[in-house]
Amino acid sequence: MERILILGASGLVGKALSKKLNKKYDVYGTYNSNKIVSINSIYYDMSEINKIINILNSVKPSRIVYCLTGNFKTQIELLNELIRYLIPINGKLYFCSTANVFDGDTTIPHLKVHEPIAKSDYGKFKIECEKILRKDLNGNGIIFRLPMIWGKDSPRLNSLVTSLKNNEKVDVYTNLYLNNNTDEMLAKQIYYIIENDLEGIFHLGSSEVINHYEFIKKVIVKLGYKDTKFNEETLPGEKYYLAVLPTIKELATDFIFSNEHVINHITE
Repeated sequence: MERILILGASGLVGKALSKKLNKKYDVYGTYNSNKIVSINSIYYDMSEINKIINILNSVKPSRIVYCLTGNFKTQIELLNELIRYLIPINGKLYFCSTANVFDGDTTIPHLKVHEPIAKSDYGKFKIECEKILRKDLNGNGIIFRLPMIWGKDSPRLNSLVTSLKNNEKVDVYTNLYLNNNTDEMLAKQIYYIIENDLEGIFHLGSSEVINHYEFIKKVIVKLGYKDTKFNEETLPGEKYYLAVLPTIKELATDFIFSNEHVINHITE
């Protein structure tokens, strides 16, 4: 049975992916604070770079999924260690990137053929990671550019529900246009990519954009709340796009979905 290591398996994406991959693969996952009981869990403090070498030599994964967050400099060091491990075994690294690699040009939604340009430190960091992967691993460095991710028990949704229950104002951006995904759909997409040994860059989000204010209002209505108060904010420009649109037909048609799918899933 092929062995996969998920770095950051206790996060929203990591948990959903662990559950999905565990049906077919021998899955190991790292955690820092919350142990995952459904897979082979390994405690890992990212600040101790050398310990990743021991984990890799012990687990011996042929594929690694990178879902970590944290200090940028430390992550670059970690990424280079993973590459050094993977090159001799022709292993693959699946890297969770972000829509923020395009936050230097927010005038349009972006396709994967567009050249990344970032303004934020976060976006610039993810671009650097992408460049390292493409240079050192070539086709074995697979990149997932992710939009806003939601889940039925996600911090983002839980925070919204808490505000609603406390009758607090809900923050919305009236000129932000984005696309979205759920943790469960994303796990299915990544499983499909791994299972079919696909390579390249993937934009894994809904097939169309939606206004952030309108999206949040629809979620709130579906959750059954009324008379919600909003804290309306704006971002620079008339319309601020932060969306990574998928390439149609790149994945199976089962993975083409709308923002309505996301709303229905997290409120059902």
